[in-house]
Amino acid sequence: MGIGVRAEDIYIPTFLDLFNLRFGHSLSRDPASPNYGGIAEIAALQREFQIFRGGRPFVETARLLGLGGIANDPAKNWWFEQLAKLPHFASDTSENGDERIVNALIANLARDQPLPCSMRAHDGREMDASRVIVSENATPLFFFDYRNYLTISLPMRPSTGSATQAGSSGH
Repeated sequence: MGIGVRAEDIYIPTFLDLFNLRFGHSLSRDPASPNYGGIAEIAALQREFQIFRGGRPFVETARLLGLGGIANDPAKNWWFEQLAKLPHFASDTSENGDERIVNALIANLARDQPLPCSMRAHDGREMDASRVIVSENATPLFFFDYRNYLTISLPMRPSTGSATQAGSSGH
């Protein structure tokens, strides 16, 4: 089980990159600085507006933050449909996939110095890998090996094909 990826969904890396840019390392915590952004800006938005909240699906905040891009409405809408399925995914804790992401982001953003975040995908065709995985103090970008990140990994798989997908549907 995993998010069923279609051959034409070449925008998925772009969607992951949008998250990674919005939640990435901040060069400045000062809103007046031209280098302000990333996790410092998201943490400020969280303090001011509670953009992540228990009971609010991750997809709704993703919509609010424009994490579906603006270049391709069909691809954006498909991406949001997939994110809306996260409550049906297991996670690396007792929470469902959606709760795991939202609660991890809430806890991270409440820190005095939140970790930058990275979203990626892993092969969800194997049953033991078909869950949302969140890890702290990961180094997803080897060229930033001195930086720890909160990493969110989504299970993805081709929408058709492999025998390990038996019983799972495409979208």
